[in-house]
Amino acid sequence: MDYQEAIDFSMSLAREQKLKDVDVVFSREDKMTIRVHNRKVEKVDQSTGMGLGIRVVDEGRTGIAYTERLAREPIERALSEARENARLMDPTEVLLNTRFPEVPDLANLEVYNPELENLSLDDLTAFGLEMEAEARGADPRVTAVPYAGVTRSNGFYRVVSIHGMNHTHRQNYVAGYCQALLEENGRRKTGGKDWAARNWQPEKAKTLGRMAVETAAGLINAEKIKGGALPIVLDEECAPGLLGMYLGAFTGEAAQKGQSRLKDRLGEQIAIPELDLLDDPHRKGAAASRYLDAEGTATRPLHLVEKGVFSNFLYHIESARKAGVDSTGHAGRGYSGGISTRLHNLVIPKGDQSLDELIAIPERCLLVTELEGAAGCNPLSGDISIGVQGYLVEGGQRKQPVDSVTIAGNFYDLLKAIRARGNNYQDNLTSMFIPPLLVDGLVVSS
Repeated sequence: MDYQEAIDFSMSLAREQKLKDVDVVFSREDKMTIRVHNRKVEKVDQSTGMGLGIRVVDEGRTGIAYTERLAREPIERALSEARENARLMDPTEVLLNTRFPEVPDLANLEVYNPELENLSLDDLTAFGLEMEAEARGADPRVTAVPYAGVTRSNGFYRVVSIHGMNHTHRQNYVAGYCQALLEENGRRKTGGKDWAARNWQPEKAKTLGRMAVETAAGLINAEKIKGGALPIVLDEECAPGLLGMYLGAFTGEAAQKGQSRLKDRLGEQIAIPELDLLDDPHRKGAAASRYLDAEGTATRPLHLVEKGVFSNFLYHIESARKAGVDSTGHAGRGYSGGISTRLHNLVIPKGDQSLDELIAIPERCLLVTELEGAAGCNPLSGDISIGVQGYLVEGGQRKQPVDSVTIAGNFYDLLKAIRARGNNYQDNLTSMFIPPLLVDGLVVSS
């Protein structure tokens, strides 16, 4: 049976069994990835991830099960398992939504571009080959292009409930990535560049190849620098990369589990007065834009931090009921899992300075352009300890490429030590709109 028949069959079974609170999630993602190597197509991957998830709420107890086979017996079994799982759970007084708002036309969010469905294998192959060729020819020091690939992805999501919810969300994108290896005087350095968008831009192939090489070339003579407290500038890719590791602290679920230092701190000043942090689910074209969450709750823009004050936790139905408040529309759910708190698009407003102007503010600073792993970063305590690459800047000039150094500090201290913000966001498809940041209070060690 097709997905609609599977959903209809699930709902009819639930009604036959006189179940009062049931919802069903169906999701599917189709991907095509072309990888090129040594001027030819090395691999073509076409994959489909698809499944149907059933949630049963019985006297406040929630049970979930799923199937990846859309047929009568697997669906019957999944519903039976969901009912059994519910009986094993502790009561949580979960009540599913029974009223649903009118949803604007999804096209207004610009998250799905039908033109991307017309991209052929030949289109993606040509992009990958041109990207690799550009990287190979961009610098005589290039010894290899370890990875050059391009992906087209199409995602479809539908959630239906016994109370009348029937909501569909669809989105797609295209992405490319190139990695180049340079060698000079016995030194080797790898540089990479990625791109993702909701519109086809074949000219990006040359840009990605060239920028991957430029990234490696800029850092090939990198050295360690002397440790100590030093102003840090996180560029438009590293700022969201670092801050994003700690944003789970803003979920009510984390606070209820004792996993957030923000528990009981609503209304407190936790950042500089100039800082706003907005969760915006309606940002056009962004990676996590949507009108309804996975439980049918309407989404809306919501400040987590406003003028430096911690303003809101994020909730789904269960965590909201535990807190005695309403859901904020942040329920996330895949077909194979339970409800979790899902952030939408996180936005810190831009500042006034370009990146070059930002690095010229302090007499001496470290510009961070690459993050290297996160093993030393602790989202619970807020502790930061992460390897980075970048440039030592003096008098506004990049004096020395830097690698093999670590920056350390604490996320909660960082929020109070932001000195200035840049005037741009990364230009890739993203859910993290955080500009370059100049911060004090971090320590560099090598």
